[in-house]
Amino acid sequence: MTTKAEKEHYGKIARLGCILCKFLGYGETPCEIHHIRRGGKRSNAPVIGLCPEHHRGNSGVHGLGRKAFERIYNITEDALLETTNEIINPTLSD
Repeated sequence: MTTKAEKEHYGKIARLGCILCKFLGYGETPCEIHHIRRGGKRSNAPVIGLCPEHHRGNSGVHGLGRKAFERIYNITEDALLETTNEIINPTLSD
């Protein structure tokens, strides 16, 4: 079950849009929540916003696999997470 804090956090990420599109200079695009899996429960995984294509499309993280995705776009999921966190929580990066 999603907590109120998680819903608020997911809302911030959704309003931000696809973080990869931003990185690539495409501007703001609608996104889906992508859980960055690290072996634990999905509900505990950190999340980033990815547009449908970059999330589950043929050129996305689920279509390509994480290693190919990171190689093709020359950025890691962790770097996208760090960028996301810097944008939605700017005081934490000061």
